[in-house]
Amino acid sequence: PPVSGIHASGDDGAYSIALSGGYEDDIDLGECFTYTGEGGRDLKGTVNKPKNLRTAPQSKDQTLTRGNLALSISCDTKNPIRVIRGYKLKSQFAPDEGYRYDGLYTVEKCWFTTGMSGFGVWKFALQRCQDQAPPPWTVTQVLNISIFYLTNHDFFHPLRLIIK
Repeated sequence: PPVSGIHASGDDGAYSIALSGGYEDDIDLGECFTYTGEGGRDLKGTVNKPKNLRTAPQSKDQTLTRGNLALSISCDTKNPIRVIRGYKLKSQFAPDEGYRYDGLYTVEKCWFTTGMSGFGVWKFALQRCQDQAPPPWTVTQVLNISIFYLTNHDFFHPLRLIIK
């Protein structure tokens, strides 16, 4: 079966994404995060491991198709996307077990760059929408910070860091 963390349909953009530790390039700051697109992996398995390998190593560049295209459309439309965080995500904002709905986010920026694997990946910067229920993590301190993403398109985006 296909494996994807992006739920999308046609020209409407993305409806939801799941953060579950699929790519080493992702940065999760709670109210904002970068998300690595889908594709670029051979998920057929091998003779020794014949199952669908969700975490197979990157073996080629990602393309701007399917879920990646949908997220880029969402970047243009600014329609909110539901975000689910899973327990496999290496982040202080991940649930201890299972999967959790963490609210609505908008795609603020998308770009193509070389990932940590050495192959081309699509990256998406998402920001939590205002005027919704508070996030499920406990906030004890909020700092205003700026993150400078060095990509082929030098991207500067102000973000808010939430610290437990």
